[in-house]
Amino acid sequence: MEGAVNAAFAKYIPQNEEWTEFQPYKALSYVSARLGAEVIVGPAFCDNPDWLHIAVEYTENLFRTVVELLDKNNAGSWQPQDDKPEDLNVLSWLTSLAKERDRNPDVIGHVLVMVALAAVHTTLLRMVNVLYDVMGVDSELQKELLGEIGAVAERGWHDNGNPYDALDKLDSVLRESQRLSPPTTLGMKRVFKKSYTFQDGTHVRKGTYACLPVYAIENDSAKVTNSEKFDGLRAYRAARLSDASSASEHLFSSPGPNFLNFGYGKTACPGRFFASVVVKMVLVKALTDYEFKFLPGTGRPKNIITHEFLFTWPWTRILVRRKKNGSCPF
Repeated sequence: MEGAVNAAFAKYIPQNEEWTEFQPYKALSYVSARLGAEVIVGPAFCDNPDWLHIAVEYTENLFRTVVELLDKNNAGSWQPQDDKPEDLNVLSWLTSLAKERDRNPDVIGHVLVMVALAAVHTTLLRMVNVLYDVMGVDSELQKELLGEIGAVAERGWHDNGNPYDALDKLDSVLRESQRLSPPTTLGMKRVFKKSYTFQDGTHVRKGTYACLPVYAIENDSAKVTNSEKFDGLRAYRAARLSDASSASEHLFSSPGPNFLNFGYGKTACPGRFFASVVVKMVLVKALTDYEFKFLPGTGRPKNIITHEFLFTWPWTRILVRRKKNGSCPF
């Protein structure tokens, strides 16, 4: 995946050492699509421009890649192997496991696009918002993050397990960014399959649609000090004040009663761990090898809320330049 990050940045992010305008949303959409493709369709097709276009533009279509793989599998000339890295992806699993009516390119293609929608666009929003949030505060936070990355790299980037698990300050920044800029203001949407009466006497009829106001819960000023302010190390400090058994409750990938964007309990989003690693990987590359700043007279773009969904303006332009002496550890 780290090799894919390097390749995607080289292709989609300006490489000039002078300040250059670019659209971070558009550029990072292709970075996110390229990284998601590693897991969704595998290395055989992850650079396929048709797939990347589909993943970015939301277009549903019949993929030649799906047809080709189904034909090979039907003819017995290809079977996914668990010990082959190139077969460890959603496309291979769907192709080999789909039965009867589901075993056709339309169904598999539709599922792949839905997976891409979840993996690419929600991850993209986090990448862009974290970048804006880090740019929007004083440079001290960037120094803290670069210092943490450098410390992990000095110990041997891959010599002590997953290096991204050791980036506690960056993890805190991700969590704080998601608190203020979640993909949706509502969550845990459900339909009651039968009537139910709560302990306080509240009665809900069968067929009632229900959800939780996750944005309001996560930004409740009675529970979050200075809730309107981005404080990148908020969760980092909270974890340090907790005992060892509860410190993990403050991680970006840990849902809780007051952090519900990934859901809660057994139905919590299973892709949150993948998203955490991918966003950290991209931010490590961005912060160590590049500098970013807003255009003169501008600042962090405001979020856009449409119905319950929250977006960043896709056409915002900022400035970037490649560092002469980058320090990316991979």
